[in-house]
Amino acid sequence: MNFEFELNLVIVESPSKSKTIEKYLGEGYKVVSSMGHIRDLPKSKLGVDTDKNFEELYEISVSKKKVVSELKRLAKEASKIYLATDPDREGEAISWHIAQVLEEPAKSKVFQRVVFHEITKDAVLEAFKNPRQIDINLVSAQRARRILDRLVGYKLSPLLWKKIRYGLSAGRVQSVAVRFVVEREGEIENFKSESYSEIIVVLKSESVINRPSSIHPSDISHPTSNFIEAKLTHIANKPIYVNKKYNLFSGEYTTSATTLSSKEQVSIIVSDLEKSSYNVSSIDRKEYQKSPKPPFTTSSLQQEASWRLGYSPKRTMSIAQKLYEYGLITYMRTDSTNLSSQAIDSIRNLISQKYGKEYLPDTAKFYKTKIKVAQEAHEAIRPTNVLSNLSSPVINKLKSEEQKLYEIIWQRVISCQMTSAIYDTVNIKINASKDSNSTQYVLQSKDSVLKFPGWMILYNAPKNGRNGQHLDSGKFKIGSILSFISLNVLDKQTPPPPYYNEASLIKELEKFGIGRPSTYAPIMSTIQDRGYVQKQEGKLKATDVGKVVTRLLNDSFKQIMDVNFTAGIEESLDGIANGEKERASVIKDFYVPFEKLLLEKTNNLKKSNYTTLKNLDEKCPKCGSNLIVKLGKYGKFISCGTYPKCDYLRNIIESTGIKCPKCKDGDVIVRRTKKGKIFYGCSNYPKCAFAVWKLEDIKKSEKMS
Repeated sequence: MNFEFELNLVIVESPSKSKTIEKYLGEGYKVVSSMGHIRDLPKSKLGVDTDKNFEELYEISVSKKKVVSELKRLAKEASKIYLATDPDREGEAISWHIAQVLEEPAKSKVFQRVVFHEITKDAVLEAFKNPRQIDINLVSAQRARRILDRLVGYKLSPLLWKKIRYGLSAGRVQSVAVRFVVEREGEIENFKSESYSEIIVVLKSESVINRPSSIHPSDISHPTSNFIEAKLTHIANKPIYVNKKYNLFSGEYTTSATTLSSKEQVSIIVSDLEKSSYNVSSIDRKEYQKSPKPPFTTSSLQQEASWRLGYSPKRTMSIAQKLYEYGLITYMRTDSTNLSSQAIDSIRNLISQKYGKEYLPDTAKFYKTKIKVAQEAHEAIRPTNVLSNLSSPVINKLKSEEQKLYEIIWQRVISCQMTSAIYDTVNIKINASKDSNSTQYVLQSKDSVLKFPGWMILYNAPKNGRNGQHLDSGKFKIGSILSFISLNVLDKQTPPPPYYNEASLIKELEKFGIGRPSTYAPIMSTIQDRGYVQKQEGKLKATDVGKVVTRLLNDSFKQIMDVNFTAGIEESLDGIANGEKERASVIKDFYVPFEKLLLEKTNNLKKSNYTTLKNLDEKCPKCGSNLIVKLGKYGKFISCGTYPKCDYLRNIIESTGIKCPKCKDGDVIVRRTKKGKIFYGCSNYPKCAFAVWKLEDIKKSEKMS
């Protein structure tokens, strides 16, 4: 590039990016950081004029006044001003705010917007060759989101203060996210598990043998074994396994069970099977291919980092932000699975050289983004240089957590262009009956063995199949007579739907079109920081406050709590970003009916309807009235139902049923920090200071002692 001796001012939002970009641009360019947003709506008031087309009143925060002062000084001296903030709506809005604040000192200078999705020299220089104007549609979409969130938060929260307790807050998206957790917890509590039995029979491929009194499990699973473990699947040609379907708030939940629910029925079947003759009726051998997974989006990265590394979404995004700013990965807020043609070429070359032709498909793989409102112009998250794996000097300098996250990003994007994994599968069907006039039974033994790892070579794939039995189907022929060895009846129950964790809740929100890549991690943090949801041993559980707030909002503001309505607003925001809808009209369509309903509910709702959690079958020891469970500032407590006429109160102690391992005298009870986070401590506190965050830590402490 030819640089003239003039000051070209480049403004980014992150200080760690500024040095790298300035190095790429060279002499004549001054790169400075705005340190994020330089202005926002005021905290002390609404900051939105609902009577004047929803215009905002922005304020420069106290912490940014020095930054803004320096930016104004540089703007006066600059010949050109480039705005190089992040390539999403938030980044576009930051650029717009900067331009608005610097408009006067910059005078007639044109603000030029440059966008790049990776901080590499080629990408940065190419972006500066092709600057554009600020995209007002993207800015309007971000402003509309901010206004809608402010209107709901600042208008609805005071109602919660009046009807429940001071300090509570509501949010347009956060409240819906909490509802998912509340609804799921209620579904788990109300789930009626059904008992059923499974019958597993151990057989041997010899027709006449001495039956051993016991068999070691390794005898069955050993590759050269003649033993086979088969599951009863049909009785009189009718399948005994059925799918149980349950309609949940989030959709249909399906689990499998057998029709064997009667002990008498099972007893008859067991007696029959112990006396039956067995023969192989069919052997079905197939080759099964397992395709690689698409490259990471923001959501799938957060999910993968959660179950593979144990990172929270907030931690994952913080680490990914650093990797992006180091120039090691592309922009980490994206809902697209697209890869550039240059990236695909580099990946395919690496696969061919490092792993061999058998791991490289004939043609490149392209993945369809499942999210209907995905921003297809963006790329998936990938390394900027696929040759930089964990053995490279650059990656070796990273912190351990940064290396781990980079590794799964590298693995995912390389593997997405590799051949499928191939399994050999076998399904052996076995007929059983006492004689030709008796009940006919069918048993099945299934197995799959990894034949060729394909993409799974990067995921440490197991050598054996899914059940590890590794059947040598060559030892079993159609018509082979099998001998009965033993039988096992497994008593089971249909499992309730699982609790959400952070990863599965993000997946659910994404499925319904709620939130966007930049909002998933903040949503998870917000609902926990505000005490509506708590993470207990990895599971998200609603607090009493979360349940009460959800009940009030769901009773009185069904539209706001409606999943489809919330997703519809997201689509409207996308319409603004695409230039198809107008910002003020979208806000007005939401706000006018919302304001009317808010006024009505403020006047009609009774506080006692929501602060009373439960009526107890117990009399007040002070006045004889009924006792109730109420919600207070620090959680639930027991109170006289006539309060304030009678002031009887007592705390609720939740015991775990475990004796304190330290003092051996007190009980381990549920306790809460000042912020409401649950931990477990001794009931004899402060005499005994034993405390742990997880119940499983008690076992660890017992071993240590």
